[in-house]
Amino acid sequence: MNFAELIGYAGSVVILVSLLMKSLVKLRWINLAGSLLFSLYGLIIKAWPVFGINAIIVGIDAWFLVQMVRCRDYFELSPLAEIGQEYFKKFFLYHENDIHAFFPDARFEQLVGTETYMLFRNMLPVGFLALRLDGEEARIVADYVIPAYRDFKIGVFVYDIKRMYFKQKGIKRFVAESGLAVHQRYLRRNGFRPDASRPELFVKAL
Repeated sequence: MNFAELIGYAGSVVILVSLLMKSLVKLRWINLAGSLLFSLYGLIIKAWPVFGINAIIVGIDAWFLVQMVRCRDYFELSPLAEIGQEYFKKFFLYHENDIHAFFPDARFEQLVGTETYMLFRNMLPVGFLALRLDGEEARIVADYVIPAYRDFKIGVFVYDIKRMYFKQKGIKRFVAESGLAVHQRYLRRNGFRPDASRPELFVKAL
């Protein structure tokens, strides 16, 4: 197998991986990388149609990524009391399997008894935050965002932009417990730090 063939196979694998992405941003980035490899492959073997088509795809992916970066999203956090339990129940049941992949113990009846907020992005319901309050501490029962919007922007909105909102409610720290590596990365990205004695416990001071 020569160098050109390696580039071609690598491009095929990368494009295949891009189609598995649930996040549109990740899909665009990975697809761009795969098309770039295919463009290089076409250039090396002088297959100009292969080079041209994939170069155009690279440009299209780059254009969409620029638009995504420039787009100013509108976020909102609404208490369950304002939204209504029936609406939240439909949202929860529709996404129940995915919710349980991250929060296996989360049940609708349990969440109704917590301090629960629906999360909106550009007026679309994209997730929810459920807290159990204990004095100045808010323990996170569930912090869920649907797959297409897992780009950390909701986390920045909740834990940074809205921090004064929670401080005014008397909350001084968030506490989350997770054994999932992907969720732990999300927590770290949003300023949570692992507890020295319990590595699965993460704390963020407000």
